Amino acid sequence: RLMGASARWSRLKGVLDLPGASTGVQALAHYAVETDPESGWAEELSRWYADEHLPGLASVPGCIRARRFTNLDHPPESFACYDLTSLDILGTPAWLKVRQTEWSDRCRPHFTNTLRTRFEQSGIFE
Repeated sequence: RLMGASARWSRLKGVLDLPGASTGVQALAHYAVETDPESGWAEELSRWYADEHLPGLASVPGCIRARRFTNLDHPPESFACYDLTSLDILGTPAWLKVRQTEWSDRCRPHFTNTLRTRFEQSGIFE
């Protein structure tokens, strides 16, 4: 039992699951973005994720898999996760280029309650 912490179950519905440019390589890092769309922006953000953002990030060398889910039970509504060869991928010119498009600049201000989490494998299973 954790003191001062709470946990909630979430049922996630898969929306997109794309192989990455580095499919087949062992994932040593994971990056997750949880967010809610601002009122009236859910449809536009879903199009952006499906047509540009997720495919673009999946195509970056070092990205093994890119997935997006919707949370059926509670906020945050959107959950995107990326299996990576390294957390260093997040700072590469190729990754940043995908994040710096005109459509991204239009959509990103309409994210609310955003949480970005980075995970790195510790080697405990080696």
